[in-house]
Amino acid sequence: MTRRRLRLPAIIALLAAAAPVLASQPDSIRSSAREFGATVKRSSTDFGRRVAHGAREAGHQVNADMHQVGHSVHRWWDGVRSSTARS
Repeated sequence: MTRRRLRLPAIIALLAAAAPVLASQPDSIRSSAREFGATVKRSSTDFGRRVAHGAREAGHQVNADMHQVGHSVHRWWDGVRSSTARS
C-alpha cells in the first residue's frame, strides 16, 4: 500500500501560501511564521501517524473477526456433515 498525503484544509493551505509574504516582514513576524509552519508540519505528521495506526488496528480487527467467522462456519459445516452421516 502506498502512503497518500492528506490534504490540508483550505485555511491552512491559504496560510502556507501567505508564508513568503509573512517571511519578508520584520524578524518577529518571520520567526512566528516559521514556528507556525513547524507546528503545522508536526501536527500534520502526528495526525498522519495516528490515522495510519488506527487503520492498521482496524485491519487487524477485521482479520481477527474474519478468522472467527471462518471457525464458526467450519463448526457449522462439521455439524451438518455429522448429522447427515447419522441419517
